[in-house]
Amino acid sequence: MVHIVEVRRDGEALATPMVQMQTWLDAARIQPTIFRMSLLPGGTIFRVEFMAASEAEAFARAFAGRVIRDARAGTIAA
Repeated sequence: MVHIVEVRRDGEALATPMVQMQTWLDAARIQPTIFRMSLLPGGTIFRVEFMAASEAEAFARAFAGRVIRDARAGTIAA
């Protein structure tokens, strides 16, 4: 099962949230399986996939995200 965390950020800045997320992942010694982002008018959606539910939940808590569980690897749940 894949555990996907979706984090939404308002604004045009990409560098700050990406650095914060990477710093947190490095400090926690967690390696996500996939890190994606989608640019939207006025914001960004980050989707980060983890194999372990505990890692996904910790990341979601740290960045005010939500966990989306999907049994098919590499599939983003709608």
